[in-house]
Amino acid sequence: MRIVIVGNGAAGNEAAVNLRKLDSHCEIVMLARESYPAYSACALPDVLAGWIPLKQTFLLKEEDYARLKIERSFGQAVNKLDLSEKCLQTAETVYHYDRLILATGSQPVIPAVPGSDLAGNFVVKTPGDIERILAHKPKQVVVVGAGNIGVETASALRNRGCRVSLVEMKDRIMPLLYDQKPSALIQKILEEGIEVLTGERVSRISGDTHIKVVHTQGQDINADTVIWAAGVRQNTDIAREAGLSIGSLGGIQVDTHMQSSEAGVFACGDCVESFQVFTRKPCLSLLWSSAKRQAQVAARNCLGYLDEYEGSCSLLIEDIMGIPCVAMGLNLEALQGYEVEVIEQQDENEYFRILMVEDRIVGFQAIGKVEGSGAIFTMIKKGTPVSESRKVLLNRRLVPNLAWYIDSSQYLSCSN
Repeated sequence: MRIVIVGNGAAGNEAAVNLRKLDSHCEIVMLARESYPAYSACALPDVLAGWIPLKQTFLLKEEDYARLKIERSFGQAVNKLDLSEKCLQTAETVYHYDRLILATGSQPVIPAVPGSDLAGNFVVKTPGDIERILAHKPKQVVVVGAGNIGVETASALRNRGCRVSLVEMKDRIMPLLYDQKPSALIQKILEEGIEVLTGERVSRISGDTHIKVVHTQGQDINADTVIWAAGVRQNTDIAREAGLSIGSLGGIQVDTHMQSSEAGVFACGDCVESFQVFTRKPCLSLLWSSAKRQAQVAARNCLGYLDEYEGSCSLLIEDIMGIPCVAMGLNLEALQGYEVEVIEQQDENEYFRILMVEDRIVGFQAIGKVEGSGAIFTMIKKGTPVSESRKVLLNRRLVPNLAWYIDSSQYLSCSN
């Protein structure tokens, strides 16, 4: 069997590795526009911060692909997918397949504001982006968009010694992950070294050939660099043009087997429109954890195994200015229409918030201490009733050696 994978990001490489684990004989071909081997996108801000060299972000080497018997064609864009002929076309070659996995990812969006084409405008997506930013030698930076990428990038550049302003159009930072109170606590942490502007939108960027001033609705900010982290667009062009179903949110529609509207064509990762594990509503889950699981399911079903995707559940654990923070599941904004119980606790250095619907944890946010949150994530994803979990996790005689689970008792003891 010949299986072609389009895309060499987290989803594409996870699919390839799983295919080889399951079948030592199938033919695996990987096509990608990018020329890089597998790399950790999560580690790119660490390079910006100066903590690690860029080479440490690469996960696979050329010999690894050879060992896994993966035929690569990197640095070539796929121009056309022909479903009737079961083939893909690049500028140089036609590749036929028996099964196809689309892992085409997403790309950052740079809004069409005046000045966004001046030298000094960047995104953070690939190793090449990081190389270009560092070569530019930024000193005064405006980061546009305060989601997790924007916050990580702003923190990284501040660590490098840049003067950084973080601009967010919504009323709080990380609005898709955190509720108002924890968002305000994180903003306070950031403001120890970063200017944070919420409820602001960049209207234009001025300069001759290079950026000099970033103009928002209420501010003029001197800058030589703008990093855009204001959203992404799913790479679905070849899927759309081939006639595959595209969902209302812009991703490739798949079923619980990660199969598209065409039999034998699977999709996973950022390019996919899946569903949220609790609400079952369509969603775009642009996180490594979702890409990895979707790729595993796609690979298994590609080979004829029966596996189902349980649904997407957000999981973000990151260090913000030296403070560990976690957000998982849904926040209050995403739970509109549900009767939500909010359980929270705060002391001088730590904060956590649990969101419950009936007897089920559906969201968790914590700042300053994240031990035990892995068990909470398992409960969210599996839909485990809190009443059942409490019986086990609060009984140290039943789980004397499972410290990882016992740590979660600090949260469950508050959810009475």
